[in-house]
Amino acid sequence: MENTLEHDYPLWNKLEGKEQQFLFNLFEENHFTYQQKRLLIEAARDLALWQEPRFSELWSEEAVKGKTGKAKSRALIREFQKKMEALKSHPTDYSTFNPSQNRPKKMVTTREFTSERLLGRCPCPPEAEVLRCCNLLTLDAVQQCGFGCSYCSIQAFYHDEVLFSENLNERLKSLQLPVGTWHIGTGQSSDSLMWGNQYGVMDALKEFATSHEEIVLEMKSKSSRTDWLAEVTFPQNVVFTWSLNAPTIIAKEEHLSASLEKRIAAARRVADEGYLVGFHLHPLVHFTHWREEYREVVTAIVDNFLPSEVVMVSLGTLTFTKEVLKQLRASDVPSRILQMQLSETFGKYSYPFELKKELFSYTYHLFPPLWRDSQEVFFYLCMEDPLLWQPVLGHAYHDNATFEAAMRRHYLTKVQQAIDN
Repeated sequence: MENTLEHDYPLWNKLEGKEQQFLFNLFEENHFTYQQKRLLIEAARDLALWQEPRFSELWSEEAVKGKTGKAKSRALIREFQKKMEALKSHPTDYSTFNPSQNRPKKMVTTREFTSERLLGRCPCPPEAEVLRCCNLLTLDAVQQCGFGCSYCSIQAFYHDEVLFSENLNERLKSLQLPVGTWHIGTGQSSDSLMWGNQYGVMDALKEFATSHEEIVLEMKSKSSRTDWLAEVTFPQNVVFTWSLNAPTIIAKEEHLSASLEKRIAAARRVADEGYLVGFHLHPLVHFTHWREEYREVVTAIVDNFLPSEVVMVSLGTLTFTKEVLKQLRASDVPSRILQMQLSETFGKYSYPFELKKELFSYTYHLFPPLWRDSQEVFFYLCMEDPLLWQPVLGHAYHDNATFEAAMRRHYLTKVQQAIDN
């Protein structure tokens, strides 16, 4: 039977030997279905990654005494699921989570390679309009990231090497953009700033942005690196954005990335050079003290920047596909990022609607009226249910095209103002 478990359940080999033996005996004694076994193996893996009590410590058969056969199996599953839901129903407590094995500092190997394509697109599905999408195109000049955020799937998409597109400048000069392209992001397949101008990547992006004045090129980062400012001068249609998070989440889940203070300081240095900056408060995480710590994040933005310097602020949260859930559970890095209620919406898994509304509304209203009402800063929800917009932001867009048009007008207006100044 053990060989069958190893073959049928990929996570089986990720479990410790004692937990494997406990589950093996459990499966021998009970008539669990394939799906029930999968559920229990996934739960055992989750508990190990969360550093919560072991599966064998949480398991109990007290409530099912007297039951036999399938009735007993169903009752056992039901009682265990109640215990798992109890662990996920409250804000995640990171005070008891001290992983001894954060992602180690990487020995990064970089090289140039011949990539099959440069352009990609945002992963939300605009064709069905189930999520409000801005139709962002991505420019994947670099593949793989040097950071180790526990919730990120980039780590699994690419090889361990960091790959830089060969002949990037020449390729960008001959790149055929789809009709109507106006907004391209470079932070989808790697961090946009952590590599600086290695292999001339920033030189190439500068030339591309200079030759496409109609394009807003967005460089998105969790880095504190700004030494490139002395080497490359970008045109005003390049905006620099930082993904920000609560200090606890940065420390416990965004391994190797810059602290909140260092990200804010980097953004301030870039803004001091006259560039537009922006901030992605994404992913907002429901954990103990989330209100106090996201207040700290918003205060850091408001205290260090004028609305006129900031092009946008986006709000978003954890969203997973089934494949990403598999990847996270297969990771060897302890994490509590999946210690959450997973609600399926539009084929993806995230927090329930009402919890999202609470997270987004609270954080948005931390910004003072000067920011929310001045029309200087474009606030939006990233890859979220359209029904969240009205209760959170006080307005909504009828469809993706209307949303994209409003964003385009705002970004291009801000860029022109920066040019004029």
